[in-house]
Amino acid sequence: MRSLILSSFLMLIIAGCSVTTYNRSISQGKIENPDIVITAQDKSFTIKNEFSSPFQSSTRYNSLEMPDRDLPKAYRQALYHGAKHVRIKVPNRDQELFGVLALDKADDEGVGPSTQSYKIIVPQPYIDAAKNGKISVVYEYYKLKNDGLIDVGKIKERSWILWLSDQDVFR
Repeated sequence: MRSLILSSFLMLIIAGCSVTTYNRSISQGKIENPDIVITAQDKSFTIKNEFSSPFQSSTRYNSLEMPDRDLPKAYRQALYHGAKHVRIKVPNRDQELFGVLALDKADDEGVGPSTQSYKIIVPQPYIDAAKNGKISVVYEYYKLKNDGLIDVGKIKERSWILWLSDQDVFR
């Protein structure tokens, strides 16, 4: 009985400490490569170079809840939480890529520049991997402040996520 009470108490402490609040809006960003242009599938926005965030989603994919290996299939959940269908113009390709873009708010306990501004970088190997209907995923992450009770230093919170493919596999 004593171990049950102790384990219940520890669970309560851990649950209370792991609550995150995504209240910090990120209102601006920059696409690092000036040749990359991201346009909403419905043409409601286009982002390139420096941009104001056209929307805020609530994807909440941190590395504890969603490891990197699970991200390629997570675009459906992201769409449910406000991510947008997009087309991506990339250098050295005649055809635009299809994609899903999530631009999330930052956790109040987040630290680093990606809690203030999106910096979208789409490296060439990720563009090359998005062929024959395969999905490639790029994102930016930030860390959380340690509160002294539990070590959250290894958890990566993602501020934006972009899923890419040469075929419209995101419908």
